[in-house]
Amino acid sequence: MRFVVIELKIGDFEPGFLGQLGTYVAVVDDQVRHHDLHSPTVGILLCTGRDEVVVRYSLASAATPLAVATYDTLTPEQRAGLPDPAALTAALHDVLTRTSTADHPPASAGTLRRHPTYRSRR
Repeated sequence: MRFVVIELKIGDFEPGFLGQLGTYVAVVDDQVRHHDLHSPTVGILLCTGRDEVVVRYSLASAATPLAVATYDTLTPEQRAGLPDPAALTAALHDVLTRTSTADHPPASAGTLRRHPTYRSRR
């Protein structure tokens, strides 16, 4: 079994997005993944557009398994492994609804470590 972190960005790819995604992958690896049961976590960044050269150089130094794609450039086989656009939209709406209240501010990598739901499993 493998965890996959999918980040959605509205707009063209920017190299800084990979640092952010890499952080999320590291948090899942540290806080959620059972290292003896699960394969390493993979990060997928879906964005509106991308410059192939910028993506290639940005991924060249990535230490974790990351990918950058637009939904339209994925093959049918790759899309089969992802939720369809309507499901992605619904999931995003759900997350935004839950995190927009004052009682539940958006989580960051620093707050996940302190949150009682997330415990290190190493």
